[in-house]
Amino acid sequence: MESMKQRFEAGKRLHNEKFADSSKKRLITNVEKKFKTTMIGSLASFEKEFGWLWGHGERDGLTDEQMDMLEKWQLVRSEVLNNGNNQARACLDEISQYTMTWDRFTTKLIVKPQESGE
Repeated sequence: MESMKQRFEAGKRLHNEKFADSSKKRLITNVEKKFKTTMIGSLASFEKEFGWLWGHGERDGLTDEQMDMLEKWQLVRSEVLNNGNNQARACLDEISQYTMTWDRFTTKLIVKPQESGE
């Protein structure tokens, strides 16, 4: 009888470890997506509003001034992406040092006893 209880406890521990591991992976994936969305979305906003300075969307016929601005934009864009990626990696490394579980949404149903006469 004791071995059945031990096997049950071992299975429960294994399940909890797997759940903790999948919880951490889920958080890492979601944080990484949010970092990337923030960086790319911010750059897209700048391109939308200021892209005319470097001829954004144009293929040919950029002026010398637009070419200069394009070079500056590409430098800034690279710096933003590199900095964001470095910070994302640092954040993900930090998360990997924690033990956690995902508190997923749960519903608890309350069962009320029936009163007599109903």
